[in-house]
Amino acid sequence: MKILYDWQAFNRKFSGVSKCFVELMTNLPEGTEYEISLKYSENEHLLSKNAWTVNTNIKDMRNFISEKDFFLKRKIYKSFAKLFPRRTSEGVNYYYSIERLKSGGFDIFHPTFYNEYFLKYLGNKPFVLTVHDMIPESFPELFKHDSQARKKSHLVKLASHIVAVSQNTKNDLMRFLDVPEEKITVIYHGAPEDVDFPKQPRLGFQYLLFVGERGRYKNFCPMLVNIADFLKQSHIKLVCTHNDFDKSEKELIHKLQLDDYVVHVFVNDVELKNLYCNAFAFVQPSLYEGFGIPILEAYQCGCPVFLNNKSVFPEIAGDAAVFFELDNEQQNLSEKLEAFLSYTDAQKNALIEKQQKRLEFFSWKKSAEKLNEVYLSVLK
Repeated sequence: MKILYDWQAFNRKFSGVSKCFVELMTNLPEGTEYEISLKYSENEHLLSKNAWTVNTNIKDMRNFISEKDFFLKRKIYKSFAKLFPRRTSEGVNYYYSIERLKSGGFDIFHPTFYNEYFLKYLGNKPFVLTVHDMIPESFPELFKHDSQARKKSHLVKLASHIVAVSQNTKNDLMRFLDVPEEKITVIYHGAPEDVDFPKQPRLGFQYLLFVGERGRYKNFCPMLVNIADFLKQSHIKLVCTHNDFDKSEKELIHKLQLDDYVVHVFVNDVELKNLYCNAFAFVQPSLYEGFGIPILEAYQCGCPVFLNNKSVFPEIAGDAAVFFELDNEQQNLSEKLEAFLSYTDAQKNALIEKQQKRLEFFSWKKSAEKLNEVYLSVLK
């Protein structure tokens, strides 16, 4: 059995979706082959797992001018892409995917995102679709100009089978898009790879850790308002990763008098593990997530986890986290953090032990085996 994956998830150097596909591909059981219809990419997850297929070049044509970023580089590339689409990474990968689809040299196609380009070239071959979340459908007011929901709605109707990354996502697929339950299989993400990293604290102060994007449904600004007094009274700082603060975030931080208590850092994967390892706690206040990989990252590093009692979080975390309420009706994160300050060593260790036990539930090998069963069922 041979599975053909496409280029969509691998257009970026790093992405959670591409990492998940790489882990699943490289853990498929013996007897199942895979190919990625990809010519140009700098995706680090492919590189780290040696998951490249024979036709892939380990470079990205975005760097045709210079390897280094400079002012206007992205604008120049976008203009170039409009004029010469077949001479860009995306264009080459797009047309190469069509070529591989037309060849028919595969049993099942598995697109890695929601572009519908493949439908006219698929013929009678089946395709399996992974749905990572139902965020645009859950917050339509935040995604008015996003075409993702429309494309997803179309593809789930045509797919031979759908993989949902959580029971919560499966329930939302049935609720929003009327997908029959028997057409959906839940396959969780696996635990992060256990690798050695420097444990010496990177930062010289006590901090609460916030990882990833902060906009819209991520609920960052309401969290900041709720914990402002806690941060100032406890002298625990809030450390944020991902993009630097935007103008509105900086204004709120200043308004709340948190300039000395909210810190932004750029980190790579190894440095992020160090942040987890030495944090007072990790906090995720999102109103919705499809899965929540940072939960497992924190578990692996022995970092206490605080989660908003919403969407998928209870499903993934089990009883191995401290849950709080943070929405328009209830806000008690600051009280939960204040209580955690009084935890004894025995209480903290009990929480960490629960986290380690829960982590054992998630395995890329088991997930890949379950995905393989989905593929086999589609071919019956």
